[in-house]
Amino acid sequence: YHTVETVAHARGCRRFFPDATFLLDIGGQDMKAIWLKDGVVTNIMLNEACSSGCGSFLENFASTLGMPVDQVADAAFRSQAPAELGSRCTVFMNSTIINEQRNGKQPDDLMAGLCRSIIENVFTKVVRIANVAELGDRVVVQGGTFRNFAVLRALEEYLGRDVTLAPYPGEMGALGAALAVKQEVEAHGYANGRCSAFIGFDAVKDFRYTRESGVLCPHCANHCSRTILRFPDGGC
Repeated sequence: YHTVETVAHARGCRRFFPDATFLLDIGGQDMKAIWLKDGVVTNIMLNEACSSGCGSFLENFASTLGMPVDQVADAAFRSQAPAELGSRCTVFMNSTIINEQRNGKQPDDLMAGLCRSIIENVFTKVVRIANVAELGDRVVVQGGTFRNFAVLRALEEYLGRDVTLAPYPGEMGALGAALAVKQEVEAHGYANGRCSAFIGFDAVKDFRYTRESGVLCPHCANHCSRTILRFPDGGC
């Protein structure tokens, strides 16, 4: 069964919050903003260019400052004077951070500023709205980036309202896909008409395959370079 990523995320959200009106998912590389009405997706916006403002953005800067990513939130909450970094791509943010360091900002202040910059990126590069009322009554957030409670708090401060954190932030898309498959099976049965083709968790633990890179495809004049995975049953 195949489903679109954004639909899977929305499905996972509806499992816990059927009254959700707006869903913001910030992952490691992208952002997804989804509007819902009565459980139906009515609009979707995605970041179009760089991953600025996503989890990898924050993780990379934490590494630069010698800080484990799981300590970022604590550092940000310790800050008494967060750096004002604005919404910038990674390249320009580097120079801004250096300037802030020269001005005496400490790592805690920089991390607090970076958490806020993620949210500024959301509302300057993805969600362009005139009034926060356009988000509706129930704003739900998910994605692994929101495991960082400093980012969650930065969003609440930006909106001036409480938001709802999904119970499993980093796994809501996978959960939504599983729920969609479950519904499909209940409605139409398994694709092969008999049972699931899943080999089981025990078999997955011992699953092996080989990888062959740089294989030129012979099927057209483009001769694309392929990576071929070969499995124990002879399939690839």
